[in-house]
Amino acid sequence: MNLLSAISKLIAIEFKKSRHKHSLLLLVIAVVLNYFYLFHGNAPDRQAWYNVFYAIPLINTLILSVLMAVLASQSVDMEHKGNMWNLLPTLESRASVYLGKLLYGFIHLVLFCLLQMGMVILMGSRLGYEGNIPFSLIGTTFTAELVSGMIVYQLQCLLSLLFPSQFAALSIGFGGTLTGLFLAYVSTKAWTPWSVLLSLSPIGMDYQRATRSMTLFLRQLTPLEILTALVYLFGIFLLGLYLFTKTEQGALSIGTGRQKASKSVHSGLPVELIKLKRNPIWIPFLLIPLIPAVIGTFNFTQNQGILQNTWEDLWTQQSLFLGIFFLSPLVGILCSLLWRMEHQDSNWNLILTVTTPEKLVKDKWMTAVLLSSVCILWIALIYLFTGKIILRLPGEVPELFWIRMLGAAVCLAAVSAVQSMLSMIFRSFAVPISLAFVGSIAGLWLTVKGAYYAVPYSMLIYGMGSSSITGELNVPVLLASCCFYVLAALTCSIIFLKKTDVRTHV
Repeated sequence: MNLLSAISKLIAIEFKKSRHKHSLLLLVIAVVLNYFYLFHGNAPDRQAWYNVFYAIPLINTLILSVLMAVLASQSVDMEHKGNMWNLLPTLESRASVYLGKLLYGFIHLVLFCLLQMGMVILMGSRLGYEGNIPFSLIGTTFTAELVSGMIVYQLQCLLSLLFPSQFAALSIGFGGTLTGLFLAYVSTKAWTPWSVLLSLSPIGMDYQRATRSMTLFLRQLTPLEILTALVYLFGIFLLGLYLFTKTEQGALSIGTGRQKASKSVHSGLPVELIKLKRNPIWIPFLLIPLIPAVIGTFNFTQNQGILQNTWEDLWTQQSLFLGIFFLSPLVGILCSLLWRMEHQDSNWNLILTVTTPEKLVKDKWMTAVLLSSVCILWIALIYLFTGKIILRLPGEVPELFWIRMLGAAVCLAAVSAVQSMLSMIFRSFAVPISLAFVGSIAGLWLTVKGAYYAVPYSMLIYGMGSSSITGELNVPVLLASCCFYVLAALTCSIIFLKKTDVRTHV
């Protein structure tokens, strides 16, 4: 009874801690994104209900995984500040703290699933879907999302415990999400924790290559699929419980050990690069582009009956999801990391005693531009190496590819300016990253509608040419739009810095 009382009290505390972190707004945004993917512009047919419940695991392997990663980061990050990991056990048991965090995530997950299924029932009835409401599919999908969502949430809590810098935990989470999404086009087996939702899908798909037709059918979950999901769920839970209850602050934290001191404080490096010197920031910028390249190349070689053996189709396979969904959040992670030190203690006011708002904003933006440009160069090198050395594709690389790469670098400069501004305004590490993810999905919709210039995220999708490297590219409009967003974001950032101190925006 005492444990239940302690857990309920800790759940209330978790919600109080998240009052200004917009967690409920994130749930609403996730449901809205589900609506646009499942229903907006989709005409109903005979298999309308099957189409919806086949699409839900696909879209939520992306959306739900990111949502759980952001919620876990917000929940655990506060305990890394000060001596909270050692202070809390003097008030409640470590097991209670851990269970309180899990129930906090579980409540958010249940709310999301209820809102989502309510929307599915409402829209299916309103659009006149053929047949009765499939409550069995609703129940199966609801349960699958609860199980897979908690697997990802527990895993992200564990990563956030091990890595005091949420940059590392979120980077791993995004890399895992990207892997799970790509594996959906190769296999429905739960090869990773992020693939569990797809493995529990109640609807299967039969694709006939000869006729290029797709048929959806009701499938029964196998005992192995259910067992694999339960092993992930309880295995990660027990591992997390052990580490949360047995770990003193800093005992297991990765990257917090003793480091060799720099030879001189007055380094020749710019200040923002010095602050990143001990951060393994190169890891996500190296691995996240590499993951879709490897899986995309495999998919390219295995689907030569559908794809052509050309440079254009290889680029589509390697860069589609990377350019549309993950490059902008990756820059968002970097910008949140760059502003993290200013949001701690009284550093916000202290830093302005030794520099000007203009220089601070400019340095952070230029650092983000430098690293994002290196990332674009890395993406290009992977593409060229794969095509020329591994696959030995015929012909030459499309001439427009080089313009696309320059355009992508310019667009990332605009994204960096906007994300730097958001990371400065929001003290939460994870909120600006989730906004970058939402912006990427909105950008995809705007690009499809032809309004690629509307937001920086849509300009990146258009400029990078992830869906078609040889498609239309209006360079003057792209450059003008990027310049506008860079100047607007930097100007707003400088004005905000001049008018705001740490006390007025807590």
